[in-house]
Amino acid sequence: MLIADCCVLMVSHFGTPSRLDGKLSRRLFAGNAGRLHPFPGKEDAMSALRVLSLLLLIALSAGSALADGIIIPIQPDPMPGPPPRLGEFYSVKYHRVSVDIHDQAAVTTVDQAFVNETDRNLEVQYIFPLPRGAAVSRFSLIVDGKEMPGRLLPKDEARAIYENIVRRHRDPALLEYLDNGMFQTNVFPLPPRGEREVILTYTELLSPDGDLVEYRYPLNTEKFSRKVLEEVRVDFTLRSGSPLKNVYSPTHEVRLNWDGETRVAGHWSDEGIKPEQDFRLFWTLSDDRVGATLFSYRPDPEEDGYFLLLASPRMDAQAQAPIPKDVVLVLDVSGSMQGEKLEQAKAAAQFVVNHLNRDDRFNLISYNSTVDPLWDEMRPCSDLARRDARTGINRLQAGGSTDIHGALTAALRQLPDEGRPSYLLFLTDGQPTAGITRPEGILWEVKEANRTGARLFAFGVGFDVNTLLLDRLGSDHSGLADYVPPGEDIEAKVSSFYSKVQNPALTDPQLDFADLRVRDAYPRELPDLFYGQTLILAGRYRDAGPRTVTLTGKTASETLRQAYTLDFARRTGSEDLAFVARLWAQRKIGWLIEEVRLHGSSKELVDEIVQLSTRYGIMTPYTSFLADENTPLAHGGGDRLRALGEVEAAAPMSTGAGGVSQSMESQRMKAAGVAPQAVQYRDLEGRVQKVEKVKIIGAKTFYLKQGEWIDAQYRPDMKTTEIRPFSDAWFDLAQADPEQAQYLSFAPDRPIVVVIGGRAYRLAPEKG
Repeated sequence: MLIADCCVLMVSHFGTPSRLDGKLSRRLFAGNAGRLHPFPGKEDAMSALRVLSLLLLIALSAGSALADGIIIPIQPDPMPGPPPRLGEFYSVKYHRVSVDIHDQAAVTTVDQAFVNETDRNLEVQYIFPLPRGAAVSRFSLIVDGKEMPGRLLPKDEARAIYENIVRRHRDPALLEYLDNGMFQTNVFPLPPRGEREVILTYTELLSPDGDLVEYRYPLNTEKFSRKVLEEVRVDFTLRSGSPLKNVYSPTHEVRLNWDGETRVAGHWSDEGIKPEQDFRLFWTLSDDRVGATLFSYRPDPEEDGYFLLLASPRMDAQAQAPIPKDVVLVLDVSGSMQGEKLEQAKAAAQFVVNHLNRDDRFNLISYNSTVDPLWDEMRPCSDLARRDARTGINRLQAGGSTDIHGALTAALRQLPDEGRPSYLLFLTDGQPTAGITRPEGILWEVKEANRTGARLFAFGVGFDVNTLLLDRLGSDHSGLADYVPPGEDIEAKVSSFYSKVQNPALTDPQLDFADLRVRDAYPRELPDLFYGQTLILAGRYRDAGPRTVTLTGKTASETLRQAYTLDFARRTGSEDLAFVARLWAQRKIGWLIEEVRLHGSSKELVDEIVQLSTRYGIMTPYTSFLADENTPLAHGGGDRLRALGEVEAAAPMSTGAGGVSQSMESQRMKAAGVAPQAVQYRDLEGRVQKVEKVKIIGAKTFYLKQGEWIDAQYRPDMKTTEIRPFSDAWFDLAQADPEQAQYLSFAPDRPIVVVIGGRAYRLAPEKG
């Protein structure tokens, strides 16, 4: 078995291969960084140098995109003008990854299609990168059904080659791969306008860190392809001899399908994109009734650390006894619900009724100007009750006004105070027009009526809803508000939500951190824990070392008390868990924005929004001005005043597209489970705005200001050291910590100002 970090390279030959064939390519890559194998004559030697120069120039232009393979043209004769860029001659059509993980053995199969976008014959060589430190035992590469040989280059040999390439050809893009190795294959043809399917299979042994296991796949193809990929997908299966807990990806929103407690399948896919980050997957092996996983990140021991705590229940059939619950469906049947909206709402109600558990109780309340319960009290979920409910739902008709107050208070009066968890699902497409109509009055009356502590989940349909009212109803009653904009399906939204909360495993959960000082933890109030779902708590911590954290809550038969010994890092030397800080920041910004919307702005709230947005590159409608190239990173009162103006201008938007967009954005950020990488935000009209002048690179955020990329941690009063790229000092800085190399090479054509180890450096490309 070989420990290898690999880089993939696809070497391409233009034109006829008579003078420059696969043998020359293989000889070109033979040897080490200090020399090339000799060529028979002067002409061949000069050709080899021209080939290497062109090959490397284009390879290096790929930047960090080397993760999935590139095609490089090789031309024996000088070509007029500048060499062709990487994205000019080939595309990746699709990228499909299938992973089978059994205990700690992972078998990865990669299926890609490469398309020649030129009218010339290409000969290509395929090399694949593995995650840093991967233990590889087997490689297999199949091109159009034929297996091809290849070999692994050890890390030390590859590192010397990388450094020699960067020094010789004065392009920084390979700098961050100084700590990586290579896997390369023989040459194979790619015909004009033709397509080749490449299937790569490799096996690696995953090394657990205690009970925590990680799988990583290098998915970044940002600069490989001339066109966006038609399809990118990752499918995986986890099988283990021990119970699996907290299966979690901080990089991609995966869908999970559990089969018992020792097997789970997952899926992520997208279309029309170029992937921007590697795929990472974590899971824990635990026999606990509720398993806990801790990620702690503390780059500076003088500052509070960041933590991410995951908790999920056992999925085995014996333990999976859902807690009996009470459910009340409250449906708006006012005149504005006429037509397709009502039909979708009725289908959503049918879905909930069909998926109630046998021991649940339920009722249905429809409302317009009047409030009409299906029954006078909650009914057990018998076959007869289901049938009556389906009949009642089918008979619903739209007409009249909207008495939100009457509907909610009637629903809450239905719920007996018997210790059961109660869930109220409330749907409306308008504002209150009957009964008590003032939002403050409705909120007060509903709070007084909710004696059982029912969780209230509000669904707003369309844009003519009062988002401030619905948001407060959700936040005040341990639930949330969600919205169905025009064109979206009500049934899909409601049924997707109910599928997640169908089976409660632990209600009224509480976490006791004992003597560990914890602050700014989100969510502020822990939600109920459901089978198949993972609770994610993000926060800051002051103390460090092994600590006892205790989880309590109610199960179907008892009060659970589960103690965990969790190690909160004193200092993390690696940036591998930097996603913890960025995810925490995203959640806090979402909470701050909701506070501003629901309770008004203040200097302190706006200051925090600006500071967090600046540091972590998380843009909002209130802070998008930070991406303006002419706006300096002042870190002062000017930013606060401008943000305060944006907040005050947007504050009246409680209805319409702007109000719905604001609420959906804050709710999304509050519940985020994936750390942001692409810098974008949803504007006040609901449109997604991509920000090109802000980049998230590793643990840092950079802003393009006056033509230079500036580290968000830089301050104008810092003493700045000028370093010329490709100098010994530049290489020394990169080699001192390979994780930092990415900050020195992501923008070869512009100056970069970066803070490393508390010191500021300015890297300016050579002129001319």
